[in-house]
Amino acid sequence: MHTTTAPRTPTRHGRLRPGLLFGASFALAVAACGGDGGGDTSGTAPPPDQAALRTACPALAGTKVEGRLLGLPSGDATLASAQLVAAGDATGLPEYCQVRGAIAARSAGADPIRFQINLPLSWNEKALMVGGGGFNGTLVTGLDPLRDAPAGQPLPLAQGYATFGTDSGHDAAAYLATDPAKFALNDEMFANFAHESYKKVKDVAHEVFRRFYQRAPRKQYFFGGSEGGRERLTMAQRYPQDFDGIVSVVPVIQWTGLFNGFLAFTQPQFHGGTLDTASIKLVADAVNGACDALDGIADGVVSDYLGCQARFDLQALRCPDGGDGATCLSDAQLATLKAAYEPVRMPFPLANGITTYPGRMFGGEIQPGGEGIGRWISTGQVPSVPTPAATDARGVIYGSSYARYVIARDPAFDVRGYDLLAYADRIRQVSEWMDSTNPDLSAFFKRGGKLIIRENTGDFAQSPAAGIQYYESVVARMGQSDADKFLRLYVSPASSHGGRAASRTTGQEVPTTHDTLDTLDRWADAGVAPADALVQVRRDTAAPHKVLASRPMCRYPAFPLYGGGDPLSADSYRCSSLGAR
Repeated sequence: MHTTTAPRTPTRHGRLRPGLLFGASFALAVAACGGDGGGDTSGTAPPPDQAALRTACPALAGTKVEGRLLGLPSGDATLASAQLVAAGDATGLPEYCQVRGAIAARSAGADPIRFQINLPLSWNEKALMVGGGGFNGTLVTGLDPLRDAPAGQPLPLAQGYATFGTDSGHDAAAYLATDPAKFALNDEMFANFAHESYKKVKDVAHEVFRRFYQRAPRKQYFFGGSEGGRERLTMAQRYPQDFDGIVSVVPVIQWTGLFNGFLAFTQPQFHGGTLDTASIKLVADAVNGACDALDGIADGVVSDYLGCQARFDLQALRCPDGGDGATCLSDAQLATLKAAYEPVRMPFPLANGITTYPGRMFGGEIQPGGEGIGRWISTGQVPSVPTPAATDARGVIYGSSYARYVIARDPAFDVRGYDLLAYADRIRQVSEWMDSTNPDLSAFFKRGGKLIIRENTGDFAQSPAAGIQYYESVVARMGQSDADKFLRLYVSPASSHGGRAASRTTGQEVPTTHDTLDTLDRWADAGVAPADALVQVRRDTAAPHKVLASRPMCRYPAFPLYGGGDPLSADSYRCSSLGAR
């Protein structure tokens, strides 16, 4: 693979250690909680040995972290349980102390914020917060593989990271799967989902680290995708001093625009615009036929994502009279697809002056695991109202729940009557809470933070162009030179929202995984800037997890251009922004 390492040397700014703001007051808090009052002794004394940590673990149970010590108004956090978990060959996890607890709600009717913190006895003095997904509501344990991690990759906890996560302050099990946003009727729970819970849980975790390890982490990272990716960018924008490094994968950056987009492609489906399997296949095959070879090889993978946007004409699939047809699309079906592929234009500005939500990209219409148009846009059935059916497309379900519980705040609201202008004030208010579109990352940059964003061009859950648009807004605000010192945007062609891709012609899955945590850590801790091309791999799922194929993931705006040789080897590609067109 022909790669170009970025020649710039990132400036090494002094960093504030997470949690240092609490100062001497922490010792009093720990004493009040029944814990060790040693506070942050990082750099002045050796950490406790493993025997001491084994004793310290169960002593955490039943203690509290007072709400006054957190960075936002909050109830007290109670550590409900703390138990040693033995190392296990089956799980691949080391011996660690598992802490579970909750932060008490501040208002009547609100749920507590649940969290889990995992403290390895062999600690690398780094911490990793892991983000959620969808509407959250499920406890993120910090014990699962990270998004897009290669098969066989040791879990972060096994690498020595202290890990933690949260449910963001509500329990999804309390609601129907077709009503995932019902919790938003409670203002505190919605504020926790927007951004407050992540700050609160991070602050609690750091109190626990200092109580258990007698020191704060040397480095604090945040890793997440989709909703979790939005959370990561939110933290960089709202709480820039809290994290040394962030990985944000397929983030729902323009949350409000995205959900209005869900409603935009729902509306035509009430008027004949549903898409069955045959219609989706028609689109997928046409896109592949027009764009496959733009990247230098006809392999069933659309890698030249920008070239395909310019080349493919969706209107060319229209039936001659605009009616139904077996080998063409009706006007109603085209209306649904155009609402997904073309920008959603708002009649008023959202937070940070945003007026459009960009359309999705061509390529990836049918994906492994059922991803693509059939999962997110249309399942071929007319959507149910007011409550969608469980068999409706996920975008239809999400859009309906957003309209009924976040905007109209009426469970019986019929989305067929959704009017942007009628709800303009509420939409703008929600945008200020939810949208991670602030391009001013100067505070995060000045504290030495590093940010890696990944977009997948076959993503139909959200538009990869939204991440591109955000990246370009940061560059416009801060300048390319400064942006290059702390920010990278990589693009994985044809990959789905979940990070998988397969050839349209052979069905063979292509390389989409990369150890992005390691890439971030080397940049944030050792000052080694990421290359312009990262190697994605497809490994055997069985040990020893042999690499079966590799391909570069290029820094935006480049894509992997095939130059000859073994198509399963990354060495046969170079990152190019010109293409074969």
